[in-house]
Amino acid sequence: MKKEKRQRGQHRIQRDNRMLNLLALPEEAQEELFTFYEFLLFKYQAQAETVPSKKQRILSGIFKEAQGVLPDQYTFDREELHER
Repeated sequence: MKKEKRQRGQHRIQRDNRMLNLLALPEEAQEELFTFYEFLLFKYQAQAETVPSKKQRILSGIFKEAQGVLPDQYTFDREELHER
C-alpha cells in the first residue's frame, strides 16, 4: 500500500518565542508528529463540542444561585405579567 504524500508548505511553526522546525526531524518522526497532531485535533474537537459556551456557563451559574422554590399558593397570571 502506497503512503500518501503530505504537502508541507510551511515547515516552521512559531508561537511566542518558541519555534518548531519540522524539517529538522527525520521523515518517520514527521509522520509520527502528523499522526499525533490529527489525534489532538480529533480529541479537542470532541471536547469543544461538549464544552458549554460562556453564555451557557453564566446562565447555569445564575440558575444554580436561585432557590427555584415558589410559594405554595403561587399562581401565574400571564396578563399581570405583561401589564405595563
